[in-house]
Amino acid sequence: MNIRELLNFEKNIYERDAERIQQGLLKFKMDLLKLYPFYGDIVMRIPVIEDATVATAQTDGRSIRYNPRFLKKMNEGQRNYVLMHEVFHVLFLHWKRVAGRDQRLWNVACDLVVNGTIDNIHWKTYGKKDIEIERPPEGCFYPGRYMGDPVEEIYAGLLKENKGGGGGGTIRFNGKPVYVRPDLKEPEVLTPEETQVIEAQIKTMINDAIKKRGLGASYMIPEQLLKITQTRKLPWHKLLFEFLSMRETDESSYYTPERKYIHMGMIVPGTARSEDELGEIWAFVDSSGSIGSNELKQFMTQLYRIAKEFHCIFHIAFWDTKVTDVYKNVTDREKILKCAPRHSGGTDINCVYRYIREEKLKPAVMIILTDGYFGEVTENVGSLRKKTILVVSEDGARFDNNNKVGRLAQL
Repeated sequence: MNIRELLNFEKNIYERDAERIQQGLLKFKMDLLKLYPFYGDIVMRIPVIEDATVATAQTDGRSIRYNPRFLKKMNEGQRNYVLMHEVFHVLFLHWKRVAGRDQRLWNVACDLVVNGTIDNIHWKTYGKKDIEIERPPEGCFYPGRYMGDPVEEIYAGLLKENKGGGGGGTIRFNGKPVYVRPDLKEPEVLTPEETQVIEAQIKTMINDAIKKRGLGASYMIPEQLLKITQTRKLPWHKLLFEFLSMRETDESSYYTPERKYIHMGMIVPGTARSEDELGEIWAFVDSSGSIGSNELKQFMTQLYRIAKEFHCIFHIAFWDTKVTDVYKNVTDREKILKCAPRHSGGTDINCVYRYIREEKLKPAVMIILTDGYFGEVTENVGSLRKKTILVVSEDGARFDNNNKVGRLAQL
């Protein structure tokens, strides 16, 4: 084999590998659209470009560039991890926030934040099909569980620990050496005007995805994104919509494909909306002494709105220290507003779980509406947590998504 034949042989192998990697990344985008549509919508709007001049993968905020030779060494889950890694750099505006800081230390701080965020997201939600996400063999991985520390705070710690700069030597974090990506070139420097335009586009992209998808049951929107977009609270009925549409059923249908992707030669399943798929909803309404008439009216109005928006059957139960009044098979939304408790006492949320156990209920979807002052959860919640939305009144107790009851929504 002469030199020309050898070069052609290597070129063919490169092109074959590049095509395989490109198809794999496209498949990942499709999976995100189906299972994690908030991220899927965003990934579809960020150009992902093959570029042999970068050593690994990088972004300047406008696009993501990757070297096929770098991704060739990885399996499918690891390549997907790298793509999400760059996506979060874009969304967190890391490319813009460097502000004259030491570039190597800043890159390490940003990588720690991004990888910590990816590792915090529960990518395995569905029994039928899971997103393949796996840490690559090399990277800056946050020790222990990442608790959402700001990148600037991590950078300040790195600066102190590494005596003022990244230099060309080993960078240490919490006393241990960390991986530094061997990038061949820095991203192009943007003008202030270009930076302003790209930042506005990214914020619009995030807000559009939030408005369209809400805070669904199958993914997590990191607090950092809500801060960047100045979004503090999401309408909770959008959370229910995503929960109902994306729960562990055949959550989408190829009979109703997304038309906007057909011109690209792709058939992407649309969200299913049939009455049977929405099923029955158990709503447990707090009627304890701490719930005023206005709050109770607000709770029932929310249920009325859900019945107006969805084809569903409600079972409504009021509770304080026990479940006292139960209205089953409420299909007429006007009758929802006529449901009322006849008892009001102390508060013990455990009575809800005792009632479910005693009545041998198996709710597909649960909503618990409360002010949040219900004491400690001592009953075994088990798999019900995955099926429950905890709706807390505006002036109620503070929770996060790590609470024992379910996914959090706020009125």
